[in-house]
Amino acid sequence: MNTIRLILAACTIAVTLPLFAQDKDERPILKEPQARLVLAMQAMADEISMSASVNVTHDIAQKRIRIFSVVPDAKVGEFNKYGYQVEIIYNAKLASSKVGNGAYYSQSNYLILAFAGAQFASGKKELGRWLVEILAASEPDLFWSSPTHPVMTIQQISVGLKSDDKTVKDFLEDRNTIWAEIMDLYGPR
Repeated sequence: MNTIRLILAACTIAVTLPLFAQDKDERPILKEPQARLVLAMQAMADEISMSASVNVTHDIAQKRIRIFSVVPDAKVGEFNKYGYQVEIIYNAKLASSKVGNGAYYSQSNYLILAFAGAQFASGKKELGRWLVEILAASEPDLFWSSPTHPVMTIQQISVGLKSDDKTVKDFLEDRNTIWAEIMDLYGPR
């Protein structure tokens, strides 16, 4: 009986010992200096933002808008209004990702928010309001902020655009300027 216990104990140790040794992750990327990893992550985020800028500006030039929804019960499909073909897309896998506002879908929606603000500021108020309402229903955590202004949620922006009051003045000025810059840098030539 002691021999069986000894064999079982030896097997247990043989099986569990490698599990304890796995605490040390040997992947080469984890051996890179933190500063280099941060630079690589920043470069990746910049490239995602640039890709979204190119896609959104080119789509809008062709009167197409694609909005990504992270809400399962959001109204999805294609809608034609104000001269634009708007497609609202929901994908459960994408919506459950929760990778943050650096994600492509979030960057794309944020650019559409800039476009909506610029449209409202240029007098196309109904189009601007409509797009903001779709964005609020599709990505309720979307927001606007700047280094000199506090965070404004998409819901606050929507209410401000509906009442056309001064609460959205800074948002509209900023988005109008930013949208012009984005079109200049990434729009079709």
